[in-house]
Amino acid sequence: MRTDRTSLVDLGLLPDASGTWPLATWLDQTHAPAGHEALKRLIAEPLEDLEAIRARQRLLPQLTSMTTQVPWADLYVLATQVERFLASNYVVVPSARTRRLLFMAQYREIAAHVAAQLRSVEALLARCEPLLARLLSLPDDAATLAMVSTFDAAVRHAQRERLRAAVDRGSHEALLAVDVAVRGEMPSDRSTESRSEVHAPMRPALEALIGAIPRLDALCSLATASANASGTVPRMVPPTGGTLSFDDLRHPLLPRGVGNDVHLADGDQVLFLTGPNMAGKSTVLRAIGIAVHCAHLGMAVTARRADIPVYDQLLASITVRDNLARGESLYLSEIRRVRLIVDAVDRGHAVLALFDEVFRGTNIMDATDATVLLVDGLSRAAHGTFFIASHLAEVARARGQARGVTCWCMGIDTSGNTPQFTYRMERGISEVRLGMMLLDAEGVGQILRRLAVQ
Repeated sequence: MRTDRTSLVDLGLLPDASGTWPLATWLDQTHAPAGHEALKRLIAEPLEDLEAIRARQRLLPQLTSMTTQVPWADLYVLATQVERFLASNYVVVPSARTRRLLFMAQYREIAAHVAAQLRSVEALLARCEPLLARLLSLPDDAATLAMVSTFDAAVRHAQRERLRAAVDRGSHEALLAVDVAVRGEMPSDRSTESRSEVHAPMRPALEALIGAIPRLDALCSLATASANASGTVPRMVPPTGGTLSFDDLRHPLLPRGVGNDVHLADGDQVLFLTGPNMAGKSTVLRAIGIAVHCAHLGMAVTARRADIPVYDQLLASITVRDNLARGESLYLSEIRRVRLIVDAVDRGHAVLALFDEVFRGTNIMDATDATVLLVDGLSRAAHGTFFIASHLAEVARARGQARGVTCWCMGIDTSGNTPQFTYRMERGISEVRLGMMLLDAEGVGQILRRLAVQ
């Protein structure tokens, strides 16, 4: 499934430009800044294939138990140390013994430093060795297969035994003798043997290993977040194999909040959701988007039951703003965001799209006509599911009986003096005029009526 950064920021799955990341407390269980960055990249790359998603679903529970046994602090300290050593401008110690001894005599401090760094290289590999054994025992997944290959190439490198033996001997001379095997370049002659893996230095494998550690941290973070989701592993189905359905769906930041059942019948393309401000429309949209995206990462979702089709794209239009730098009004920015979504629909992609108060940047008549047109077009799409949250109850009344459209609203109890939000979705159209009720509840309506007759 493909998505874009705007959608992920709208859903709180990635930080915005100011660094605010609503779901970080749930998703980010990484142990270093490098892991944090790797996690953001992982979240931005949902899986596209049904079997790949199912493989990730099998993998994450196994990683949950593994992550508590990883010496993350040691790994990151050693990885940082080795990374700096490999990137340093220290000359590789000569392999010929006479020249090496001369180097040690002339540059004692450098020689001692290089020897200490070579010990760090072996210490890093020793920490990674049991991790490789654990990775080999995990279910196959594209991410872990790549990590297994990377860890294996470093831990079982052909030069590793020379390094380990030098560390065991402990002398500076023994360690410096293997510096070329760790950091050196490939031999310059063209013989097949000299260019073989046996003679290759460890540097490329070590650099790849250092890059793999944050990726493992990010994957373990997703596993921990999935285990903490207080929900269920969704049943993933092909795009044409079922409809989107949730029992007791909640927002991940509201695990004890009100759950909602969201069921679309066969043939329903558009769910039109009405209700006043503060009734919970935006929270429901975000809960749906977060659940679908996390499902495509192989994670559990915060619901008691979930059936989720594999979508081609997830796109959200929730917090569109004007853009003064580009000379775009709010309405023009909304139109261009809608264009991005309808272009994907027009190409025949299976799209999950979320619209919150779409076309709010124009007058009520144009907003109504544009929203009706949007509903008409999306309800006839070949594939996809579209959630439109809106105050425009007249659109729901005009199109509520159309093929492919289902109307829901947010429940409100108005039996008392003050309206009470239930935060539950109900079938039907909201007719509650909460704006005027609040105006009167705050005493503004009475004052204005008195002034109007003076």
